[in-house]
Parts: sequence; C-alpha cells; structure tokens
Amino acid sequence: MISKNSFFYLLGIAFLALAKAKNIMKGYTSPKPFDISESERCIEYDIHVVEHWLSHLQKYSHAGQTLSGKNVLELGPGSDLGVGIYLLSKGCLQYNACDVNDLMKYTPDSFYLKFLEKLKLAKNDQTNINFLAEQLEKAKNGDPSCLNYVVRNDFDIVSAFGKGTIDLVFSQAAFEHFDDINTTISRLSTVCKPGSILVVEIDLKTHSRWICDKDPNNIYRYPTWLYSLFWFRGIPNRVRPFQYKEAFERSGWTDISITPLEKVDAYDRSNSGMNKIFTDDKNQMEFLSIMLCARKA
Repeated sequence: MISKNSFFYLLGIAFLALAKAKNIMKGYTSPKPFDISESERCIEYDIHVVEHWLSHLQKYSHAGQTLSGKNVLELGPGSDLGVGIYLLSKGCLQYNACDVNDLMKYTPDSFYLKFLEKLKLAKNDQTNINFLAEQLEKAKNGDPSCLNYVVRNDFDIVSAFGKGTIDLVFSQAAFEHFDDINTTISRLSTVCKPGSILVVEIDLKTHSRWICDKDPNNIYRYPTWLYSLFWFRGIPNRVRPFQYKEAFERSGWTDISITPLEKVDAYDRSNSGMNKIFTDDKNQMEFLSIMLCARKA
C-alpha cells in the first residue's frame, strides 16, 4: 500500500505539471481566490487587504505612521486598482504599483462603479468620490494620475518610479512569486527614502488550491532539480522566512519583524516528507504565511 508521503509526493508532481500547462496555455492569471466577475467579493477583499496592512503598520510603527501625504508603492497589485483607490480615499498622496502582467485590462468598468458607490455609502464625501473617479479615468486613459499603475516585463521599479521617491511599500502574496528576491529588494532600497517602512504579506504555501488544503507544504517535498523542471515565471519560489530576513538585511533594511499569520498545528509540526534542504529548524516549516515589516536605514 502506498504511504501518505509517497501519495502526496506523486500527487504534487501532477499538480505542478498542471500548473505549468495552465501557464503555457493561459499565461499568468489573477492570484485572487475568485474571479473579478465576483465584484462584491473582490471589493471586500481589497478593503480587507488594506485594513490588514494598516493594522500591522500601526503595530510596527507604534501608531506613528499614517497614510497622509505618503507616496505608496504596491508590488504585484493583481487584477484591479481597488487597493489603490481605497488607499487614496484614506489619504495617501500617490499610489504606485508595478506588475509584470497587465491583469488590469480585464477589469470591467462596472467593478469600479460599484467600488466608488461602496465608498460613497461608507460616508466618503462627494468631493473625495469625484476626485477618485477623476484619477481612475486618467489612469485608464494613460494620463498622469495619482493612480500610477506600471507594467514592466523586467520589473525594474527604479526606472519606473525613480530613486528615493517612496515612503511606504505594501504587497499582498506577491513576494513568493518573484524569481529573484535579492534584485527586487535591492531595487526597493534604491526607490525608497531613508526611514521608509515596508509591510508585506508572503504566502509560503503550495498554491494549487486542492492540494494546498490537504498538504500545504507540498512544494517543499522536491529537490531543486525536480522542482525546476516545472518552472514558469510566477511559480512559488520556496524562499523561507530567514532567507527574506537575510536578503533585506543585506540591502540595508533594519528592525525586521516577521509575524506568522498562519501556522501548522503544533501536533503536526513534522518535517516528514520534506526534502533535506528544508528539514533544518531554521526553515520554520510550521509557518504557512507571514507578515514581514522592515524599515529602510
């Protein structure tokens, strides 16, 4: 009879093959767990993401940071500009976002109409709603806007936004998709002002939906050579928390805080079935997702 570890090992390979085939046929798709057509869910998701970031920002900065007058950068914004609109509604001066995939082009105008209506119902004044609608229209037309969405295949945020321009950096489940975290973090160090704060959520789990629930650390079962056979741009990079911390430290970031958001239950903390490169305790395999905060020196 096949063992549990062998079963998930073989099943994981099948899911990796399916993910690569899907990428070849359809390209990179939205990382959200539901389609943009489910506008109400997407709106609630965007608002929740921002509020979650701000909660961690306040804890990290001891309530010393606000959005007012800040130049904000989001890495990997996903399928819509809802996060940017919500950040502008809460007082940020400029929202910048960079992605390698132009997922925004699939977002219907009806989504934004519903988003603005929701903000209006939440007692935003009409002047603010008009401003948000104006900035959105400018962004969609490619005109200068407080919603500055940039698509670059090389993900060169320095060329996109300039040196020493950014006050706050946010990201939601995007860092795990970056092919070269060292280059990305080095570029962040260039675009950020001294004292800038970074708040990023990183999903460390397997991303294939069904197997994620059953075997969240499945992608760590394989040696590098085998996992590399299924590589495509955006595949989870398998970088662990200590490696993110070291990368940020090398690029001049300080006060690095890593908070686990989701963990394996204590009774299930086992390296059984993990490839040997992930069995050391420093990998913290019990961490399934984290919030990483840091300050630019």
